[in-house]
Amino acid sequence: MRSAFRPVRATVGTLSALLAPLLLAPASLVAQGTLREQSANLPGGAPRQIIAINPFMPLAGFFQGEYERKLRDNTSVAIGASYVPWNRNVLNADIKLRLYPQDRALEGLGLAAGVGLGRTQQADSFGACAPINCVPPVFAGAQVTAPTFSVEAQYQWLLGRTRATAVTVGGGVKRYFFSEADVRERDISRVLPTGRLTIGWAFR
Repeated sequence: MRSAFRPVRATVGTLSALLAPLLLAPASLVAQGTLREQSANLPGGAPRQIIAINPFMPLAGFFQGEYERKLRDNTSVAIGASYVPWNRNVLNADIKLRLYPQDRALEGLGLAAGVGLGRTQQADSFGACAPINCVPPVFAGAQVTAPTFSVEAQYQWLLGRTRATAVTVGGGVKRYFFSEADVRERDISRVLPTGRLTIGWAFR
């Protein structure tokens, strides 16, 4: 009687050995596999590029935008630019290398380091505030340009059935390598915080 159950036991043992790795696999790996399958089923494949801007800043005369391209599963390269006339007319242009620790480039948590150029303008007069009216500062002084280095963290979502809408939020710090004379004479800050809120188009 026992011999009749030996094939059944062997079959159950074999199935258990095959299924055990799947049952014990971390939930994160299963989720990543599901995302990859969804990407593979998209028409034309998963997005490899993103063009994004902040849609609200132009209303106030500001600009922030970025172009990002996937290099590998965990890395991308991005070119960004921003213009903020409110704070000494700061103009920035950067190239960034971005790491995605979860091996899902263009999606999820991204950590970046970038180099570029920053330009600011010296204020000739800082204006004054009366009880009723405020006179804004006048930025008509000398322009100063210097190399920059930045680090930032962001989180990016690809939304929609085709995952063609990219929404990104993030922030970081940027260092401007102004000379000692510029810092001392023009009262220029060398380290400034950065922020990001963009909406863009993800495409193949």
